[in-house]
Amino acid sequence: MRASEAKVRVICNPSSGGGTYDLDQLRDKLDGLELDWVETGGKEDAVEAAREWRNGLLIVAGGDGTINDVVNGLGRAGFPEDVTLALLPSGTGNDLAATLAIPEDPDEAVEVIRQSRARTLDTAHVSSGGVGEHFFINVATGGLGAQISDANDEQLKGKWGKLSYLRASLEVSRNFDVREVALTLDGEERLVRAVNIAVGNCRYAGGGWPAAPRANPEDGLLDVVVIEDIGLKELLTLTPSALAGIDYLDQEGVFSTRAREIRVETEPGLVFTVDGEVIGDEPAEFTVLPRTLKVVVGPEYAPEP
Repeated sequence: MRASEAKVRVICNPSSGGGTYDLDQLRDKLDGLELDWVETGGKEDAVEAAREWRNGLLIVAGGDGTINDVVNGLGRAGFPEDVTLALLPSGTGNDLAATLAIPEDPDEAVEVIRQSRARTLDTAHVSSGGVGEHFFINVATGGLGAQISDANDEQLKGKWGKLSYLRASLEVSRNFDVREVALTLDGEERLVRAVNIAVGNCRYAGGGWPAAPRANPEDGLLDVVVIEDIGLKELLTLTPSALAGIDYLDQEGVFSTRAREIRVETEPGLVFTVDGEVIGDEPAEFTVLPRTLKVVVGPEYAPEP
């Protein structure tokens, strides 16, 4: 079904990207669609607006945090099979859009929506003592990556743009401690000393960091990437190389694998974030949910990077 023929709800976060998105222009760009328009005042507004939408196109006009809220609403509803998710990326990072090849230019993004090119993607579920039950479609990061994401706030993004992640990493890396981590991957335990762990269904986090650069959101697996106990000099060399698009997974001090079920336990606790939202430092269990959500993708999207 093409977008012009579908029921359409738009969940719009007016504060995404610093509130610079012109909402009247956005409505004009979606001319011809019968829109059920929802503006959010907080995360629960987005969660609830998604949870109650059971049939038709669901457009998110916002950043990765708003998308994560919407995915949680859909997850709480059991990922209704008649809902198709689409993105109008208006955040400062737009990490999910990068994997899905959705343009940041609003005119181009609307054109992608009108083309109705949809794929059925995996999603993921995480449970921990701090967050309880949580769904996501993109990436969870623990350790250094989580602290960098926290430091890479709207003010830094506004000043440095796509270079803000590198700037934040330079500030955070100097004082980060290594953690002892027990990873359980599909029932097999592996002990590592890590500065950063990523669990990715898609590829990017924190405003452009390739946290899981080989992730395929259609393979029924989650990618696990561990940056181990490497020195500060090596870490500060790895970061700009990765941001420049160089595949770093085969470098010394980096461990990567794929699994369906992952448990992460650290001492002391390793704080995790999911699409920028802190989920705590308690032991976390991640599970892939294969082929659960139809999502509109761009013409350059490829499941295998």
